[in-house]
Amino acid sequence: MIDDPSEETHPDVEDTAPRLPAVHDPAVYWDSLPIVRPNTETLERNHIITATRSHPAHAAFDMLRTRLMQALADQGWTRVAITGPTRGCGSSFVTTNLAFSVARLESARSVVLDLNLRAPALHGLMGLPAEHAMADYLQGALAPEEFLLRSHANLAFGLNNTPANNAAELFQDTMTSDVLDELQDLLCPHLMLFDLPPALEHDDVLAFLPNVDGVLVVAGAGESTAEDVTKVEQMLSEVKPLLGVMLNRAEGKLSF
Repeated sequence: MIDDPSEETHPDVEDTAPRLPAVHDPAVYWDSLPIVRPNTETLERNHIITATRSHPAHAAFDMLRTRLMQALADQGWTRVAITGPTRGCGSSFVTTNLAFSVARLESARSVVLDLNLRAPALHGLMGLPAEHAMADYLQGALAPEEFLLRSHANLAFGLNNTPANNAAELFQDTMTSDVLDELQDLLCPHLMLFDLPPALEHDDVLAFLPNVDGVLVVAGAGESTAEDVTKVEQMLSEVKPLLGVMLNRAEGKLSF
């Protein structure tokens, strides 16, 4: 007797969502992703203020969200890299707050990947489990439904539990481009955010830029010199459009 293939299930998602349809439907695919809940205390401790909007500074991220989404829509773009000149500028902080702000737009689907492979941080900012290595996903060893976690109906994260020092080489592998294209085709996100490492420390950011439409630069007040910011602006704008430069922690606010 031949087994009925319709009875096959995927061990990672069968208890949390319906099986993937034979005919691709992005909405059903989103529903197939495992659901996780960020830790409220961890979010508060790490100043992820857009999760609750309890702090007035959330308005700055909402402003950034609206300006960014309008700019992307005008160009037909979806992929945004977020980086800073050096360590401590807060690119992961900005990425996470921006992601939660965009999630309030119910019609906008967003995917966020932690691509600071040398020092992954997104899972720690939210108190979420990171169950797989980003390197394995980018090399095609994991399917999106095995790797991604959904915190909202329209927001999914790809987290990283294993630091890697070969980020630049991995980013330039054609498999990375193929994996990202597959992700975009399957989930049809309106926004893809890539949290990248500092731009001036290694060539990781330059290696990844061919995969994005534009770049947001986060400068840290007290961390970034004017020379560093100028150097990053010149370096990145030669490769991809610069979507903005933000000053993080300027009197407790986000400046543009």
